[in-house]
Amino acid sequence: MKDKIYNKALTLFNAKGFSSVTMRQVAESLGISPGNLTYHYKTKADLIQVIYKNMHTEASDYITTEGYITLHDFELMMKKFYQLMKRYHFFFNDVVHITRQYPEVAKMYEESNLIRFKQGKKLVDYYVESGRMKPESEFIDYDKLVYNIWMISAFWSSQEQVITSSNYTVNKTTPVEMAMQLLLPYLTEKGIEEYRQIKKFVKT
Repeated sequence: MKDKIYNKALTLFNAKGFSSVTMRQVAESLGISPGNLTYHYKTKADLIQVIYKNMHTEASDYITTEGYITLHDFELMMKKFYQLMKRYHFFFNDVVHITRQYPEVAKMYEESNLIRFKQGKKLVDYYVESGRMKPESEFIDYDKLVYNIWMISAFWSSQEQVITSSNYTVNKTTPVEMAMQLLLPYLTEKGIEEYRQIKKFVKT
């Protein structure tokens, strides 16, 4: 029953928005009593904490920092994050409200993102050392690049809801493509050639 509650709540949150769904509605949709639901999840706070912990576990190994890592691997990492965002899009649609209302989730979210920033910087350093990205300089700050890529990922769902005009097509793509647009200006000739080969032979 606990898994059924979890899955039903996730479905309702994604369909109606986290703030619009009550624990009573989750119980009613399953045909169980509120008491039966609260036996497994006492409060909505307990439920969202479990959901976020599962999100974090899913994403914990997405960033590869060991072995030979191609630019295609970077795209694959971003695609995994994009799929995660789609599975839990209610969270990313309402991340500011959720983290303000639930301090424990906010703490976990910040901690996990700080880890990802370090992983992302380590990955960029690897690309620099392997000659595929330019070294840092007075005008190149890769910590900021990593942060910008994170912002695209974290707030992609929100911007899709805000910029909806059919006449504007720039955002009618994926955060994967947007992240690559940020990365491309920093590639060396070696990096650009590798990326050309990827685009030629790999369906992204």
